[in-house]
Amino acid sequence: MNEYSKTYEIRFSDIDANRHVNHAVYVDAAGDLRYRFFAEHGFPPERFHQLGISPVYTAITTQFLREVQMGETVTITFTITGLSPQGSRWKVHHDVLKSNGKKAVVIDVEGLIIDLTSCRAVAPIPELLEVFHLCPRAQNFEVMPEMRRVK
Repeated sequence: MNEYSKTYEIRFSDIDANRHVNHAVYVDAAGDLRYRFFAEHGFPPERFHQLGISPVYTAITTQFLREVQMGETVTITFTITGLSPQGSRWKVHHDVLKSNGKKAVVIDVEGLIIDLTSCRAVAPIPELLEVFHLCPRAQNFEVMPEMRRVK
C-alpha cells in the first residue's frame, strides 16, 4: 500500500470568517483519517482509551497551496514518514487533494504516545506497534531516535 486515503466533503461549518477552510478542520480530518486506519487494522479509539494512552502532537506544519471551497470534495492521504524503533515517536504526512488531483494542502505531523495518567511518553504495546508497522510508508521514511525517557 503506497498511501491510505479517504474523501471528505467540505461543509459550511468547516469555513471560517474569511471564507476559507479553517486550519483546524484540516488537522482534525487528518487525525480522523489516521484513527480510521488504526481502527480498520484492529486498534480503534476505544482501545487507546482502555489502555490509558493517547497519541499527542509535538509539531504540526501546514502548507496551504490552493483554496478549497465549501461543497468541494477532497481526498486526504496518509503515509508514515518516521517511526522510532520502540514506536514512541512518529511522523506522518498528509496531502489534501482537490478533485482534479492537485495538492491543496500539505500537513506534516510529529507526535508521541503518552500515558494519560503520568503524561509521559511511553512505548506502545506490541499490538499497537504492529499497526504502526502496517502504516503505508513514504519513500523518505526514516527511523527516528527514541525518546530519552520512555516508560
